[in-house]
Parts: sequence; C-alpha cells; structure tokens
Amino acid sequence: MTPLMPQKSPPQVIAGVSDLMFTSKIAETARHVGVSVGFAGNQQVLLGKTDPAPVLIILDLNLKALDPLSLIRKLKEDPRTAGIPITAYVNHECADLIEGARQAGCDAVLTRGAFSSGLPQLLARHLTPQPSQQGT
Repeated sequence: MTPLMPQKSPPQVIAGVSDLMFTSKIAETARHVGVSVGFAGNQQVLLGKTDPAPVLIILDLNLKALDPLSLIRKLKEDPRTAGIPITAYVNHECADLIEGARQAGCDAVLTRGAFSSGLPQLLARHLTPQPSQQGT
C-alpha cells in the first residue's frame, strides 16, 4: 500500500476585479497556468483573503468599491502583506490614478490592454518564488 502524499495546493492569486470580461479572462488564464484565483469586489473581502499570503494581488484601479489607493497603502504598510507583489491595471487616460498607485507602493501599473495581453506571462512569473520581487 502506498502512503498518500499530501496534495500541494496551487499558488493563490487574489484579484480585486468586478468587470465580467476581466474576471473571465483572469480565471481562464489562471486555470491554464495552474494558479488558483480568488476574486474580491471590495476592500474588506480582499483583505480577508490575504491569509495565507497569495503570490500576487491584481487590482482594477477603476473599481471604486476597492478604494484602490487606500488598499495599496494598507497592504504595503502591513508587515504580513508588504511583500506581496501588487499589479494593477487602469484605463490609459487616468494619469493621476496611475501616479497615485505608484506612490502608494503598487509594484506594477499597466494599461488595460497591456495587462490583458501580458496576463499569461504575469501569472507564470509568479508560479515560482523569485529571489527578489522588485521589478514586477
């Protein structure tokens, strides 16, 4: 009889997204690359999903229910979540929001189009721990 090996759960990504098109795209891409994804439509739900720590947090900066700039600051100021990489996407015409997210500590801010086209590579990059999460 072979002893049962414990199942290793897939890496977890948390996405603060409500747009149905992006929710579907993230879910399908995550499934394809072997990443588990949890969705949150507001700040309280997202913060509740950070234990155990996900390998990545994805935020829609245009989702007002998240209060995304406040959320980014909270995540980066809390020692338990400060090391979790945050990638956000936004409409390209929102220059103030882009700059605000960077100042709040967001690791990467992409336009919606760049995020959508680069999603498989973004998720794959977070499948294995990186020696340094800088530059994500």
